[in-house]
Amino acid sequence: MTPDQAATDTARLLRQLLHGDTRFDVDALDGLLDTPPFKRSAPPCGPERHTRTYDRLRALGEWVGGANALQHDPARLLAVLEWSATVDPPLFLAGTVQYAVCVAAMTQLGRPGAYLDPLIDEVDRHETFGSIMITEVGRGNSHLATRTEARFDPATREFTLRTPDPTAAKFMSHVAGTGRAHMAIVYARLLLAGQDCGVFPFAVRVRDPDRITDGIHITELPETTSVPLNYALVTFDNTRVPYDGWLRDDASIAPDGEFSDPLGDPDRRLMRSLSVSSNASTGAAAALTAAARAAVTIGIRHSQHRPTMGRLRADLPVLDYRTQQDALYGVLAEVYACSFLVTRIKAQYVRQCSAPTDLSAAHRPVWAPWASVSREQALTKVAATRILQNAAGVCRERAGAQGLLTVNRLLEYEGMAQVYQAAAGDNLLIRLDAGKQLVEDLTHTVPAPAEVGELISPGGVLALALLRERGLLAELRGRIEGVPVDEKTAFETWNPLLPDLVVLADAHQQRLLLQAFTEAVAEVESTATDQAPHLPALHALHTLYAMKSLEQTLSWHLESGSLTSSDALRVHRERDRALDDVHLHLAVLLDGCAPPDVRLRAPMAEQDVVAALFASGGPTT
Repeated sequence: MTPDQAATDTARLLRQLLHGDTRFDVDALDGLLDTPPFKRSAPPCGPERHTRTYDRLRALGEWVGGANALQHDPARLLAVLEWSATVDPPLFLAGTVQYAVCVAAMTQLGRPGAYLDPLIDEVDRHETFGSIMITEVGRGNSHLATRTEARFDPATREFTLRTPDPTAAKFMSHVAGTGRAHMAIVYARLLLAGQDCGVFPFAVRVRDPDRITDGIHITELPETTSVPLNYALVTFDNTRVPYDGWLRDDASIAPDGEFSDPLGDPDRRLMRSLSVSSNASTGAAAALTAAARAAVTIGIRHSQHRPTMGRLRADLPVLDYRTQQDALYGVLAEVYACSFLVTRIKAQYVRQCSAPTDLSAAHRPVWAPWASVSREQALTKVAATRILQNAAGVCRERAGAQGLLTVNRLLEYEGMAQVYQAAAGDNLLIRLDAGKQLVEDLTHTVPAPAEVGELISPGGVLALALLRERGLLAELRGRIEGVPVDEKTAFETWNPLLPDLVVLADAHQQRLLLQAFTEAVAEVESTATDQAPHLPALHALHTLYAMKSLEQTLSWHLESGSLTSSDALRVHRERDRALDDVHLHLAVLLDGCAPPDVRLRAPMAEQDVVAALFASGGPTT
């Protein structure tokens, strides 16, 4: 075997570990990059960019056999979202809404009918493009208090959608004019003969290429460079929707006007209506992590190829400097950890898609519904957002002015992370709900740390993470138990604890990341020989990730007595040794996570950065 073949095999093994079963589906999409919509350039934002985005979405849909096909193959759906996030963030967002939300809601919650069936077919063929309308502009936590009304007319068996006042306008749906047909999944409160029947989604035709549907008013929003799309504010004035536009699940309205819902509870109905958010959470986690792999590849390759003229030693690659290694190898370790966690969440999601959603044991939401639909999937999306924002931001900062060029992709990836602080569920609200759930659910326990001989090691760090999570959980439960129920309102009880709930949720999330990394390394150890080049590389990166994670929580361990000041010094020294080891194995680690060059197309990642930059520019004047 030649050295090149050995490197290829090593990269293949790592990629399988990082991607799970979706890797080959992702790679198969690269043929799209040679089609006209993907070869055409466009400005960073504005109508021309939006036109290209929808042309690309149609081309992508035709390539995969239509939107409906992805509903029957959840692993391939995730692959499509990963690929599109790496190639074009606006395409990813539009595709997520089209495939993971609109088609999923219509096929899973809708019932066949003369109105809905043709609409599903149009979205499947990309003759109509989908959007989601749930957030209302005037109030926080609007998902829990939807004010848009859907009134049932028993004479016509239709619904009329109404916006009670401007504060209830639907916000950030992408339905502004593009010369295309658009529909939306609109979340509204069903009102029947004065009875509030809960929040349901409705499939609504918003506009055809030439005109807006009667009763719908669209106000185009100013442009943004963070995932630019044709965003708008939307209000309704007695907009009529046929009965089968109501995505009613198992609910119904009898001919005599009697309403029936087997769930029998507004909170459970809300969670069921939003059950498609599981698609969005998992899809976002997978896609943002794929973008993070692309970002760190661009950042490290640039640092490998960028010579510096500092007077300690001239003509040295900037990556030889310790400051650059500490920053970039740290984000590389985070990206690997998140990839390992996402691989496990993707497998869980694919299994879950074959079974109906069981809401009987779901926690009631307090701030937002996302953690109640799926806590682990929502928290993984939170982790992926943070890690992408850190990876893209650090790589942009470490690249100097070249990191500011949109052609080098880092700004687009960073913008995607900014958008997903709120998209697919607000990250702070997810952490608050997750923390409160962990405290109140007495069936939830944190495993006791295993006996570990050496604390300053990856196994020791995982044990310390478990110890910290157990300590934080016990402390919060003790503080809640000590509150006299009759003396305080729920707000007075919980409001002082909110920062601590976030800390607990973050500790839980960090433990899951450490655990996923540890399990991935154990999997390799069980199948690889000691001579396998990716095993020492993984050990080095695992150690670096563990030490950097422990550094972030040293104050808690020093205060609680689980570590001493001399232990803290050893953590810093072990982190330094791990940096040296990662540098030694960098080629293997980078090849393992790097997307194909054809997918990156970032001049600053090329061997000859200067020539690539000239080639990417406009005409010489």
